[in-house]
Amino acid sequence: MTEKAHILIVDDEEIIRSILKKLLLTMGHEVTTASGSEEAIALIEQQRPDIILLDIVLPGDNSMNIVQTVRQPHKHHTAIVMISGHDNLDTMAKYIQAGADDFLLKPFNATLFRARVGRILTEINARKTIRQLQSRLAESELKLHMAEQAQETFCSKLSHNLNNSLTGIMMSAEMALMEELPETTVHAINEIIQSSDEINAIIKSHRATIGSNSDQQSDDPDEMLAGS
Repeated sequence: MTEKAHILIVDDEEIIRSILKKLLLTMGHEVTTASGSEEAIALIEQQRPDIILLDIVLPGDNSMNIVQTVRQPHKHHTAIVMISGHDNLDTMAKYIQAGADDFLLKPFNATLFRARVGRILTEINARKTIRQLQSRLAESELKLHMAEQAQETFCSKLSHNLNNSLTGIMMSAEMALMEELPETTVHAINEIIQSSDEINAIIKSHRATIGSNSDQQSDDPDEMLAGS
């Protein structure tokens, strides 16, 4: 939404609804009207307008009910502009605290009205952009978390499989050393064992780097050999 907005007018006076609707239509906006709170709340749920122009004096004093309904948690990001014929600061403060965004005092001219609506639309666009950026950030963080989990799972499985292979190599090498072998063969086997130890140290270091503690089980070659 950049210029065109959906605006709901809530006023029990038909002449006010008619005048505001004509003015907003000339500004290029989509306009819906309601004469009371029940009708307004139903339209809000169905259409989710961008702005509500709400008369502060409705039959049954239900304008506050509309504000509170719109401002319920996880409800709509709708701007609420109260329209009042009185500049009672206590009343204004009460509605602002409940969630109203702005006030328009009657009588107001078309220039002031256009300016207020334009300012509200600018704020709505800014909030919408912020929400979109927050949504993209959350999506990126989720993808990063999933990628990190996938990497951790892969590294854990790879580490486990390498440990199994190293255990087999080291056990076979130590068993071979129990035999009478030429010195050159013994030296070669000891080099295999030393290389296996170095590979095992690299695996442990990598585990610590990625914080993969779940794979720190007794499947390390040294521990398995010690228990055998």
